[in-house]
Amino acid sequence: MNLGLLASTLLIASSLTVTHAADTPALPEPWKHHDIGSGQVGKPVPPVPVEKFGKNALFGKSGMLAGSAKHADGVFTLDGTMDIWGPMDGGHFVWQPVQGDFVFVARVASMGNPGNNKHAKASLCIRESLEGGSRRVAQTITPVDGTQFLYREATDDKTVRVMPDAVTPPPSVPKEKFPCWLKLVRQGNEFIGFESLDGETWWLTGTIKLDLKGDALIGLASTSHTTDSLTTSVFDHVTLTKTSK
Repeated sequence: MNLGLLASTLLIASSLTVTHAADTPALPEPWKHHDIGSGQVGKPVPPVPVEKFGKNALFGKSGMLAGSAKHADGVFTLDGTMDIWGPMDGGHFVWQPVQGDFVFVARVASMGNPGNNKHAKASLCIRESLEGGSRRVAQTITPVDGTQFLYREATDDKTVRVMPDAVTPPPSVPKEKFPCWLKLVRQGNEFIGFESLDGETWWLTGTIKLDLKGDALIGLASTSHTTDSLTTSVFDHVTLTKTSK
């Protein structure tokens, strides 16, 4: 046996590392990023009972492409698969811990949607954990259908969309309009979503009272509503203002 060759081979092998989506590139502190839930490549996903949750092409599947996030000059660019919907979320999530009340604002500068799916989402999201079935509230915008205010009241339970009043609908950002500003507010156990064209005049998208734990995760998400394509969501003017201790 050539011991020199063996030692060289072992040295090369020991220097190789597996790169995961959350490893690189670095984001400004305290932001971190991960593929969550069904967005994790190869993650075993339990079947979803049709009688409880209905049919959905993504239920019971996991993403085939790793997501990513990068930051430059105040701009966050996220790529993610899967969806924020049903009993398990997927996609790529840029997050930091948050305690108590806050006002979270970001402008969605653009969305790239190679999967051409109207349910792709760029979102502001507060979650209890990085688990896919975590309780959460999300203020989202889709490339076709406009904004949506979503929540999951119980772990691993269905997602509910708060619908606008059909009789007297509030003013809203025109569908397929970018850039679009989003805002998510917490006041105790009340969560409120807003949308805006300019970041100054805000229109209500939804409100829900939810007994979400005070120590949670706040962040940005990008999802494609597909297993095999990445939606690129570009966020800027991102501000998190804590309004309670």
